[in-house]
Amino acid sequence: MNVLRISLLLLLSLSVVSQTKKTRIKLVQYLPYCGGANTTKDLKNTPNKSVVYANKKLIVIYDEHIDTVLTDKSGYLKTTWAYGTYFLFEPWKYYKQIPKGYFEQNLDMNCLKQEWLQEDLKIVVSKKTITVANNMMLLKCPDEFACVKGKKTQN
Repeated sequence: MNVLRISLLLLLSLSVVSQTKKTRIKLVQYLPYCGGANTTKDLKNTPNKSVVYANKKLIVIYDEHIDTVLTDKSGYLKTTWAYGTYFLFEPWKYYKQIPKGYFEQNLDMNCLKQEWLQEDLKIVVSKKTITVANNMMLLKCPDEFACVKGKKTQN
């Protein structure tokens, strides 16, 4: 009887382990040209300049679980996750704060409330693939942030 229990427990634990996948995702952001280039060479190189998303904290929401992950010095997010969909937020969004470099009086708060709900990364882990929707890859200039008051809208 004990052998049967141990075998069943071992089989159950192996099935739980097999429902996970190691993930290794490199996060990169592309810097836009926002003015201030001193030379033509700077102007040519700036729009395509990429920087790794290194040593950054992200808040992860999976089902009803909340966790924190950190990228390493090379911008890699390394973890082992169960199959499913993960929503990752920069801390300012998750904690419903004003983004760094902005002031509340310059922002449309209704717009900002909608921004807080939009995930920065959506990662779907399945048996065969890992799919990443990266909403923070292409940075915008500060005056192009959607929630800045008085921003001109395009028709």
